[in-house]
Amino acid sequence: MFNLAPLYFPITANPAQTSEYLPNQALQPYIRCFWGSVAPRIRTDVSVPLMDKISCYEPRNETIIPDTCMDIIWDLDESTGITTSVFSGINDAPFEVPSDRGEGLISRFGIRFHFWAVHFFADDHLRDVLNAFVDVDHYFSTFKSELGLLLEQANSMDERIAVAEAYLFQRLDRGGRTNDRMMNAVYTLIKQKGVVTAEDLEASSNLSRRQLERLFQEYIGVSPKKTADLVRFQNVWREMYHQPVQTKNMQDLIFSYGFSHQPHFINSFKKYAGRTPLEALVYAGR
Repeated sequence: MFNLAPLYFPITANPAQTSEYLPNQALQPYIRCFWGSVAPRIRTDVSVPLMDKISCYEPRNETIIPDTCMDIIWDLDESTGITTSVFSGINDAPFEVPSDRGEGLISRFGIRFHFWAVHFFADDHLRDVLNAFVDVDHYFSTFKSELGLLLEQANSMDERIAVAEAYLFQRLDRGGRTNDRMMNAVYTLIKQKGVVTAEDLEASSNLSRRQLERLFQEYIGVSPKKTADLVRFQNVWREMYHQPVQTKNMQDLIFSYGFSHQPHFINSFKKYAGRTPLEALVYAGR
């Protein structure tokens, strides 16, 4: 598969506060990153009050914005040994979660897939992944049996990444489903930073609009138009983050990404970021 990753690098609402690890180069066309934290192991031979084992911290909320990616999220409660594994599909709206990842007794490990690559690994179609948060077995039936126990036994992030990469290579070797003509449309969409028309995608894929709608729903989980809107948002946000809008002519940004006027730009951005452009930059510490 052609490596789209150098053309597109989605980021979170606060990139400076994320712990991300790039995958093996051979997996970079498919995997955006690994992420998470490893909590201290609890010694079962020593009686220690539970509250003494948990670091004190001030609960906060963290904003999750649509990054076009999909994640497998594995959690281990070090105090009970209970694990949970979920699959988080592509999102089209911002939401907030407690920012307690890695705190206390919870170890967490995430595999973040590029939106165009999940179907290479998943067991079935992705028509229902929009805003989904379901048990990992729904899409990755071998995850728990082939990887879950190995993650639990690993003692560091490096060890977890190593076993996860081995698992992902095995899944790839089994030959996941794909459609080359649809991937041509995805390439066009990525290369043009989401600023595309339906006609652009039809021409690049030699598929009709109806065929593209069906294939995008099956292999990505959202329509071509929504995919383009999300990709455009991510490109806008990344450009703003690395070159804050205060030092850049906003009109240039509006024109470059095909917005009709400033209110259109701000409303579209706020739909996905949950904040205005300036508020998002403040949240990200820019």
